[in-house]
Amino acid sequence: MPRLTVVELHGYREWTESLGHDREWIIQETQSRLYSILQKSFSKRNGFVLPVRYDYFIVLANGIGEEAHRAILLSFESEAPVPIRAASVPHQYPFTAQLEATRLLARSLRDFIYIDGIEDPVAVVHVDYNNIRRLTYETSVYEAYMVVNRVYIYLMNVAQRYGGVAAYLGGDNIVAVLPVETYRQYIEALPGQVKAGVGVSLNPRRAMELASHALDDARRRGARSLVYVDDDAP
Repeated sequence: MPRLTVVELHGYREWTESLGHDREWIIQETQSRLYSILQKSFSKRNGFVLPVRYDYFIVLANGIGEEAHRAILLSFESEAPVPIRAASVPHQYPFTAQLEATRLLARSLRDFIYIDGIEDPVAVVHVDYNNIRRLTYETSVYEAYMVVNRVYIYLMNVAQRYGGVAAYLGGDNIVAVLPVETYRQYIEALPGQVKAGVGVSLNPRRAMELASHALDDARRRGARSLVYVDDDAP
């Protein structure tokens, strides 16, 4: 069961409204800085933060125990403009893990909730769009961005269908996190204009590394997709 942690910036909307009308540049700078801090903190413990809403973060947190979570969150709160709340849940399906974590935060007044459970390997699918540079030059930066976002919406829906979650990483890069049992169905559902690399590992950062490695090799070999499985995975 992959472990996912939902981190909430509690009272974030109220904080943004307190900044006055000339606030959006402050909000964007703050969001970028906080994402960077949280990504560095979790990646040092082999986790990975998915960039989703920025007032909430979803973390791939296999192998990161309760006390390690507390230490990261305490340090993060010292950098944030509002209090931090979080819930960490293991579940066979990453989508359900973040769903249960969200519900725990909605029902509880506690700052941190950690649910114990067995943690299994996770499959990370790193997807990118074929010939994005050519598309950009033939149309425009914004039109190419629109194309990538249409693909992203499709891939989010497919990921949810197979129990996973997806996030946009920038450029033409999209990542999906799926149960080991369903990532092959996800690959089969990919549209023809993309290629993918899959990494499978108990360690989230290692799974991301293997997925990027597989994607790079798929590009070189002209393959539609490749799968690399770590020694710690079945």
